[in-house]
Amino acid sequence: MFREKIRTKLAGLAPVDTVFAVSAGEKNFGDYASNLAMVLAKQTGQDPRQVGEEIVTKLTADADDRAWLEKIEVAGPGFINFYLKDPALNEDLDKAVKQGEDFGKSTGEPRKINIEFVSANPTGPLTLGNGRSAAYGEALANVFKFFGNTVDKEYFLNDIGRQVRILGESVAKKFIELSGGKTEWGEELYQGEYINDLAAEFKLTELHDGSLDDLATISEKASAFAMPKMIEAIKQSLARFGVVHDIWFQESSLQNGGEIKALLETLAEKNLSYEQEGALWFKATQFGLDKDIVIRKSDGFTSYILSDFAYAINKAQRGYDLMIYILGADHHGDVVRIKTGLRALGLPEDKFHLMIYQVVTFLDKGEKFKMSKRAGKFITLDSLLDEVPADVVKFFFLMKSMDSQMDFDFSLAKEESSKNPVYYIQYALVRMSKILQQAQAQNLTGGATGLAYQTEERALAMQILRWPEILSDTVNDWQVHRIASYLLDLAGAVSRFYETCRVIGGAAERVALRLTLVAGSVIVLKSGLKLLGLTTPEQM
Repeated sequence: MFREKIRTKLAGLAPVDTVFAVSAGEKNFGDYASNLAMVLAKQTGQDPRQVGEEIVTKLTADADDRAWLEKIEVAGPGFINFYLKDPALNEDLDKAVKQGEDFGKSTGEPRKINIEFVSANPTGPLTLGNGRSAAYGEALANVFKFFGNTVDKEYFLNDIGRQVRILGESVAKKFIELSGGKTEWGEELYQGEYINDLAAEFKLTELHDGSLDDLATISEKASAFAMPKMIEAIKQSLARFGVVHDIWFQESSLQNGGEIKALLETLAEKNLSYEQEGALWFKATQFGLDKDIVIRKSDGFTSYILSDFAYAINKAQRGYDLMIYILGADHHGDVVRIKTGLRALGLPEDKFHLMIYQVVTFLDKGEKFKMSKRAGKFITLDSLLDEVPADVVKFFFLMKSMDSQMDFDFSLAKEESSKNPVYYIQYALVRMSKILQQAQAQNLTGGATGLAYQTEERALAMQILRWPEILSDTVNDWQVHRIASYLLDLAGAVSRFYETCRVIGGAAERVALRLTLVAGSVIVLKSGLKLLGLTTPEQM
């Protein structure tokens, strides 16, 4: 990568551990630019432009640099701008095409990685927000796999506890109503069409044919009936979305396998728990929290946080080098508590990474839809997929950083034109693929040439050759939205190239150069779409 070559050259001229940037240059300001001169000038009190000129003098004296750099100059307040030679670009582009689908990969020590995502309570259908987690987790897993890592995609099922009991009671009360009885609905109960459907199906099974007054028994039976139904519905929704988890980890297994009991014993042995007012507490204040945490309630039921601690131990024992949690915004407080548990239990904190994805606001013709899962007012992932293709939904979720709130523009998502960013990218791929098919039919091939690039040719070459940089940055910081933004930029360069540069029918060398650009575009567009979990259509 040219960026890394430049970074390495500049690092040799700076004190050890100097932090500076090398990034793609803006139009008319070089192919790459660095702020090193300004960083060094701030440290020494010198004029940034003077420092920049000294750096340029040292670089231009290197014969190797002159082989691939057209020129280096200082601009503005002290930026160092680098201009690459066309033959160097052409040579690297040719290498990229020969690498094919491996273009952009780098070697490194493979890791065993666990990514837990979605993990919504199986007490209702997956919602719009769950779709954002699903799209991101799947894409991040694809990026890790692309670099040779082993990745387990995991779903943590809260199949025991208060929410499960509430689900059972909700279905039971609706069942009683359908059977002619009367009930009172509390605010904590789940509502919505899916509860009606579960109750109607439960009624048909005749699992309960006793008294309608025995709410406790009906709720227990209804819960046992509804829970597997909801889990299967979640799996089907995710499969429809193109997301398949490798592991479905049941919270109940921590109880049944004795891991919760063992953890309670460990906390007691370490003197990290105590009883008060009939409940068992974890001494979280010893590890930086403002107050201690209840881990077993006065009714005998354990809390979610205790399961989180046991779950973390279970993950660590499975030998992962990296464990990533992707949690919703409503779990923000859990992050601090889980980290406290890791510290208290002596687990390797550097291997655990807890991420929060922000809420999604649904916009339809500019109007916001206020969602409430408990009140039954929410947009399910399935209902969205009934209206919008999975490719579009995924891409919309992946266009924004996970830590920023986003508006899902339903009207734009339904737009079947180049205004829709997904179709814009896929159409660019189809156009380039058709040119390759035509070239193959005429036995035309691409390859490195000594020709100088024309404007749109060069712009496309630079975009293609940025792909390894995009991948390297993404696998390091996990900002998957970078790939989505890059694909839009690449599709734009492809569109301008297509409109101004005739590929087949010109001089042989120019045809070879342009076919190389076309082939490079196809490789990267396909690779990028696949990493995001999107399809690569052959025609549109």
